[in-house]
Amino acid sequence: MSETADISGGMPVRRGFRALLLVLSVPIFVILIEIVFAIVPIDTFFENRFFVLNRALDYPEVFRRDENLFWRFRPSLVIKSRFFENNRFRINSFGLRGEEIPPSSEKIRIIGLGNSCTFGWRTADDKTYLKILEKLINADTALPEVEVINAGIPGYSSFQGQKFFSLDISRLEPDIILMMFGWNDQWAAADNIPDKEQDFPPQFILDLRDFVSRLKIYRLMRKIILSATEKPLDETLNKKHQVNRVDFEDFYKNLNNIIQTAGKEGSQAIILTSPIPSLENYYPPGSRSKMHIYHELYNNQARLLASDTETALIDVSAEFDKYINLFDDAGIDPIHFNAEGHRVLAEQIYFYFKNNPGVLSKK
Repeated sequence: MSETADISGGMPVRRGFRALLLVLSVPIFVILIEIVFAIVPIDTFFENRFFVLNRALDYPEVFRRDENLFWRFRPSLVIKSRFFENNRFRINSFGLRGEEIPPSSEKIRIIGLGNSCTFGWRTADDKTYLKILEKLINADTALPEVEVINAGIPGYSSFQGQKFFSLDISRLEPDIILMMFGWNDQWAAADNIPDKEQDFPPQFILDLRDFVSRLKIYRLMRKIILSATEKPLDETLNKKHQVNRVDFEDFYKNLNNIIQTAGKEGSQAIILTSPIPSLENYYPPGSRSKMHIYHELYNNQARLLASDTETALIDVSAEFDKYINLFDDAGIDPIHFNAEGHRVLAEQIYFYFKNNPGVLSKK
């Protein structure tokens, strides 16, 4: 009887031990697989087809998902990623490109709000138009000292921009907002779902997805499954009636929301049109382009808004048409202007302030 009691008493212990081993086996297996993947070069990358132009959601080491903004930078990082074509960038604790931002400043605070053009794609920190602008103004003894902050996020449309300003950027108490959007707005919406109709899960679910997305075994499984099941991009687009991420009317409304929100908080907004390589200067004679037509329609909405609301406008697109060397390869990348383009843009904004010195004032 006593032996039986000893044996039966030990069974729960053995069962508990086995259960513990079973529980521990899962993370141990994952860790071992991750170690193997770190040694063996296995490509686990699969290109996202949901946001056609931007691939932010495919790079969890750079971006984290956000229920309001779709994605935002992971803060406090020095990034060298396939996403940035292996260029290196610093992201501060506020989730913006550049050095740390003090809570407040005695200087006039200018914030550039926009997409990858404002961020400075393939452009060194000190070569972006915002950094050059800061240097130009601060070197001019006739103008007050300024602090210029880069709030450009790759892939952002005006829909994301107006939310980003309201949720995050306004807390930095800018005196002047320079806003330039258009490229991501005009791009086709995959699955024909515009930005305003996107429905992301609650943040805790997105955080969980961010965590597992950094595991190579998860990314490999995702690649295998989606490669076999996801439709080609051409089949997800409405070719007869293209659905843009943000249409003309909403583009106007989104920019106006930034203007009105800034005005209520005592900030001044300035609209920048978005440049595109001119057909005359960068393409063979007689070239035609639907992309150029669309882009100009969005820029015209920006010009109309500036007129309707009496908001300052700097017509960057028109200025860029005077040059032939601001894009490195317009056929491959008509979106991102080069370092010379950043210099020209910085000078254009600087001369605007030079001719309108009263604009540079604390709110």
